[in-house]
Amino acid sequence: MNQLDNIIGVEEASKLWGLSSGYIKNLCASGKIQAKKIGKTWVILKDQPNPSKSSS
Repeated sequence: MNQLDNIIGVEEASKLWGLSSGYIKNLCASGKIQAKKIGKTWVILKDQPNPSKSSS
């Protein structure tokens, strides 16, 4: 299995988790989800819990 299969972008994360893309970007920037910024693009680890359920 290719390790790149385990990463998604902001738009796909938004659809997967039912959250706005702006909120996903804020979570990335604050380190609340596992992500890395490459250029202007956030790359997010797909196999992590939905942040709306784990953060409160």
